[in-house]
Amino acid sequence: MKTDLSSVLNKEQAAAASQISGPLLIIAGAGSGKTRMITYRIAHMLEEGIDERNILALTFTNKAAKEMRDRIQAQVGRTLKDLTASTFHSFGLGLLKQYIQHIGYHNDFTIYDTNDNEALIKNCIVACGYQIPDYNVRTLLSFFSNLKTGREKMENPDGAIAEIYNEWRLTQKAYNVVDFDDLILLPIKIFEEKPWILEKVQDRFRYIMVDEFQDTSLLQYRFISMIASKYRNIAVVGDDDQSIYSWRGANYQNIVMFEHDFPERKEFRLERNYRSTGNILKAANALIIHNTERKDKKLWTEGDRGAAISIKHHANNREEASWIGAQIRNDMKIRDLKYGDIGVLVRTNALITELENTFTEMNIPVKISGGQSFFDRREIRDILCYLKVLLNHSDDTSLLRIINTPRRGIGRTTVEKLRKNADDRNISLFDSISEMSGTASGLREGTRSNLRAFLERIQSWENAAESGNIIEKIISDTGYEAMLSEEFPDNPKAVDYRMHGIEILSDRLRRYLSQNPDSTMKDYINAVTLAGDENDDEGNKVNLMTMHASKGLEFRIVYLAGINDSIIPSSRALEENPGNIEEERRLFYVAITRAEEKLILNYSDTLITREGEEKAAIPSRFLEEIPSDLLKNEEMSAEDRKKAQADMLKELIAKRFQNRKN
Repeated sequence: MKTDLSSVLNKEQAAAASQISGPLLIIAGAGSGKTRMITYRIAHMLEEGIDERNILALTFTNKAAKEMRDRIQAQVGRTLKDLTASTFHSFGLGLLKQYIQHIGYHNDFTIYDTNDNEALIKNCIVACGYQIPDYNVRTLLSFFSNLKTGREKMENPDGAIAEIYNEWRLTQKAYNVVDFDDLILLPIKIFEEKPWILEKVQDRFRYIMVDEFQDTSLLQYRFISMIASKYRNIAVVGDDDQSIYSWRGANYQNIVMFEHDFPERKEFRLERNYRSTGNILKAANALIIHNTERKDKKLWTEGDRGAAISIKHHANNREEASWIGAQIRNDMKIRDLKYGDIGVLVRTNALITELENTFTEMNIPVKISGGQSFFDRREIRDILCYLKVLLNHSDDTSLLRIINTPRRGIGRTTVEKLRKNADDRNISLFDSISEMSGTASGLREGTRSNLRAFLERIQSWENAAESGNIIEKIISDTGYEAMLSEEFPDNPKAVDYRMHGIEILSDRLRRYLSQNPDSTMKDYINAVTLAGDENDDEGNKVNLMTMHASKGLEFRIVYLAGINDSIIPSSRALEENPGNIEEERRLFYVAITRAEEKLILNYSDTLITREGEEKAAIPSRFLEEIPSDLLKNEEMSAEDRKKAQADMLKELIAKRFQNRKN
């Protein structure tokens, strides 16, 4: 029996969900139940007889894609193996796996992340005869990304930067690697050069739905509109008020482009909010109305007005962190809360350190979202790849990462010849090195000597692989620390930080082998690859994150810290372009609308930097845009503060006693 959409969705949601043909623009405000609407819309399409193979649903995170698929399957009561619910990049990856051979790549390509690309650029700088310290590699990679995606142009096509860029692109191709930009760029290239492939994809995905449309880049819009152009059954769901990613290419003007490219579209607006209290929504509406480039909308709720929004003034950000920590502990005592119900949001990563350290000292469990995993650090991945090659000579991906790291005179041209020989002979890259290092293979004697030295090192390490000190031997034999010192000649702390991480990895390996006498290094490598070496319960920790990272999330209680001018709005963003004030306001709007029940705004008179310097600060101008009748000054009573401090002391004493006992 078909679902009566009007019985499970509100009027606007049901109207949008029931329209399954032709182009649709759905403007969905924060907390308006868009995921529920999308779920029922796709379930309705299936009930109407549309083949699941013909449906493509795209969003921006793997978590959101999985949730979408799970909810649709629960709704229709069956597994949907052929329904494509994916991120843009995962969808692009799937297309490349099918068709990348048509533009000169091999299907067994590797994906490079930021760390991989930065290491590759450093190699390219040296290969072109320049010095690494003369360049900011991270800035260079950002510029190269903008070049690839068309957001910037090369001013001097004959200069050093252009030479390094061209070497980087050639080396990527030689190594058979792609990066995240390529996951969108290369499918477009395939569509342009092979129209028959585009038509094949169009015939497969006749019904398309794009969530978080305001976050799409110009390239992503071009990518998806190429697929949709034949059958024109495309529904995009977005909210221009939540467009906060222009710095990574997102363009909320895509909504305007969609209106131009699909003039026959139908438009729906979802404005009823199911998340936040009335006061929080009034504050959000009062704030965002100051933006001029937006579609007119106003969030509303049938729920309670709720508590007034709290605002707290602090002497400095250290006091701010302590006060927020004490409030959290107090809330946990008097309210039915879990730590995971609380979000602490900041504008910049620089503000996280003080809060994290304070919470840790107060024994408050905290989860940092968007932070880098230990096993994603470049130096850790380098060493793990060395270990993987010792265990499996056929691991071409790991071998390519370490073959010239640190540099040992095995450059791009040599790698191209090694790969060609491996492909022609259908052997591994390691075996290709063995062959070409000992024969008249067209390689210079110096290059063959370097290859033989590399093989001899690997063989010597294999003999010590299970000793527990293998990592120290690799570091010593390769001169890895010296390489880091060359990269950071004026920053010994950066070298120490990376070497300390390698020491931690070595200690973990030794501890694993000691505690698991029947296990081998291979077991450890498999364990960290599959499980990240950690099994912490992330579900019951205070969520400390940037405002950008909070998008799409919701918390019963939200603390916004560092609500000072120069932080939000960001002085740097306004210096780059005064027009960025509207995106900064959208970011503050996103942060406010994460709160379900309680919202606490915090600002300080003084900001203490990481170096210990004090800078005078003033409250954010955005606070003045929130009506005063929605705000109340928040003070913790002396009695509550004293009780929170006493509870902290008891826990610390108990923890120390337990440590001594152990």
